[in-house]
Amino acid sequence: MRNEKVIAMSMVTSCPNCHTTFRIRHEELQASRGRVRCGHCSEIFNAFDSLATLDEPSVVAAPAPPAPIESGETGTVPNLQTKVSSKSAKSAKPLSFTDKAAEKAARRHRHTWAWFAAVLLMLALLAAQAAYYFRAQIAAYFPDLKPHLQRYCELLQCTVGLPQFAELLSIEASDLQADANRLSLIVLIATLRNRAPFAQAYPLLELTFTDTQDQLVARRVFTATQYLASNVDPNLGMQANSEFTTKLFIDSGDLKPAGYRLLLFYP
Repeated sequence: MRNEKVIAMSMVTSCPNCHTTFRIRHEELQASRGRVRCGHCSEIFNAFDSLATLDEPSVVAAPAPPAPIESGETGTVPNLQTKVSSKSAKSAKPLSFTDKAAEKAARRHRHTWAWFAAVLLMLALLAAQAAYYFRAQIAAYFPDLKPHLQRYCELLQCTVGLPQFAELLSIEASDLQADANRLSLIVLIATLRNRAPFAQAYPLLELTFTDTQDQLVARRVFTATQYLASNVDPNLGMQANSEFTTKLFIDSGDLKPAGYRLLLFYP
């Protein structure tokens, strides 16, 4: 029989029948799945139930060879012989064991929830960004959400303006005429229509003069305050399913345009 020097923490277990404390090795626990025989009273018990550790390194005797268990039991159970003093036993710290499969499943479960939380956070951030950039459009199509968007904008110091769907606007008619009294004065008359089922912001108007070869001669962009009548509030926007006619007086100077193009757009 040889002695084995234990440098790491020693594992100990206690017999539930006689309360004797024994040192035990990890190999013994694995071989018998925790079932051992008390070397003092021969009680067979599960070592995991009272497994603990001792912080002190010591020299212990190798355990006796496994003894056959009593009639009615199956397999081989280690016979514990190396006792631990009651003083050392009091310093033992209990160990907690977790089934490896259950531990892996728990880790996977935690990782799944972590990924799920991260995805939810990303979706929430995307929704917040979308609500910011498309707040006017959302308010137009979903009027019930406008108060919530306005409160949201109070936090971000923004405003919920009128929507800007250029594809729902059209120039129904336009005409460019020379003023009979002043040769350099040109009068532009244009009718714009809002086909959207909601009010929209007034667009910008781009007027381009061309020559006989349809080449650019001059270009100018007009804002709503420039082409609307003085009694019209541009902040109210173009009403749903409505149209209006504007008249612009333009001093062309020495230009003698042969044609023109009129476009509407949003910045």
